[in-house]
Amino acid sequence: MHKINSFLVHPIYGVCKVLSIKSYKILNDDVECYELECTVENIIVKEPVSTAKSRGVRKIISKNSALDLIKSIQKKPQDMENNWKIRCQENTDRLKTGDISDTLEVAKNLFIRNRVKELSASEKRLYEKAYTFIVDELSIALKKDKEEIEDMISTALEKSAKKYKPEEAEKKTEASSKKTKK
Repeated sequence: MHKINSFLVHPIYGVCKVLSIKSYKILNDDVECYELECTVENIIVKEPVSTAKSRGVRKIISKNSALDLIKSIQKKPQDMENNWKIRCQENTDRLKTGDISDTLEVAKNLFIRNRVKELSASEKRLYEKAYTFIVDELSIALKKDKEEIEDMISTALEKSAKKYKPEEAEKKTEASSKKTKK
């Protein structure tokens, strides 16, 4: 169980602070719930303690994991789907897992994709949400100001973008579509 005043990550709302743990009457049952303050959305969420873990609510990552994550941002990005509808759905699904690595891949891929071609409005929102989730979590894990974390992430994203070769990705896409047609 998470402690009052501790921070945790909610897959939909990002970093939240545990304000209290209270029992609520729901369909004639007493249900113990976390009362979470979600700063990004500026709302209070009630999350049942019994289902929080299965719904993706988790602790903030450790300092070592945060440092490893920043290093991993700089690695060469995965190949991206060209169809924006499929890409958008895949990124939405990744973001919903609440896993920091998935969130990072969403931010990295969309950052790089924006270099190749302007993002759709929905993809821009996804990028901003993923980026904010990462900054918020890493600032708590590393005990640093958000501005400092943003600088670290931006630098790492730039390094990753330099490793991406759009012409290589297009060749792979063309080759796979030719195999599909045969």
